[in-house]
Amino acid sequence: MEVIIPAAGHATRMRPLSHTRPKAIMPVAGKPIIGHILDEIETLKPDVIHLIIGENGFSIYEYVKNKGFKVDYVIQREMLGLGYAIHLVEGLVSSDKILIILGDTPFKMANLVEEINRGDFIAVKGVSDPRRFGIVKVEGGRIVDMVEKPQNPPSNLAIVGIYYITNPKLLFESLKYIISKDIKTKGEYQLTDALREMIRKNWSFRPAEVDEWLDCGTLDQTIISQRELLKYNQHYVSRETVKIIEPVWISDQADLENCVIGPNVHIDSGCKIRNSIISNSIIYPNCTIEDSIINDSIIGENCEVKGFIGRIRIGDHSNVG
Repeated sequence: MEVIIPAAGHATRMRPLSHTRPKAIMPVAGKPIIGHILDEIETLKPDVIHLIIGENGFSIYEYVKNKGFKVDYVIQREMLGLGYAIHLVEGLVSSDKILIILGDTPFKMANLVEEINRGDFIAVKGVSDPRRFGIVKVEGGRIVDMVEKPQNPPSNLAIVGIYYITNPKLLFESLKYIISKDIKTKGEYQLTDALREMIRKNWSFRPAEVDEWLDCGTLDQTIISQRELLKYNQHYVSRETVKIIEPVWISDQADLENCVIGPNVHIDSGCKIRNSIISNSIIYPNCTIEDSIINDSIIGENCEVKGFIGRIRIGDHSNVG
């Protein structure tokens, strides 16, 4: 089996942090976003992971390679939609089994192997307001249609960005079809339109529900998702004068003194934090924070924050106070 991970987007909703790094390697709950995805597929032992990256995305390739996976990549230079992105890897795919996972979508699916053994699926999650999502229409246990943000939803099952397909040939034919016919949704070539074309040609998908869908598409959503991810990846060592309120992930190479940390906090290596209270936040490497009370914040690498109270979102090499 081969895995395809599209991770080429400009991540405009993650600015200013995305100005200096691809979204897939932004840290959350102790590791890059894509690291949590790799944890879930490690037991599958994929033959190869095909990455779709932007022109500044080589660090994603290096990270996946260093985790011990066989990996290759294509560069997506035109942001024309997820369907367009997937079609770029056609020449790399040689297996008749592919798993597509969006690069900003950590997930938990305890029965992933069993679901794969059962055949083609589109992963879904029940949501309270299906009008906000792409939704599947299901009849007789099979997906018969997909609708983007419907006013009258046919179900409450949202498409979460994980797809298992045992007919890559038909998938790529369908992608070529929608591109050649200029079939777009919201101005882009969408994977869902190609999947609908596969369904029209009598290919069958079923819904498979994930246990956790942990979207990291925006800064706010990343902080929210971190709380769930920390349940699986909490880490810290006790330090004198530091009170910990779990869950947290604190690097052993962080230097903390006279602080209250947590809940829902990631503090990376090289950070020096003094006389501060930090909750519900992500602190990138090599930051200095002093005499501050910080909540609901993301602070980029090599930043200095002194005497600040409140919520802050700043990119690398910034100074506040």
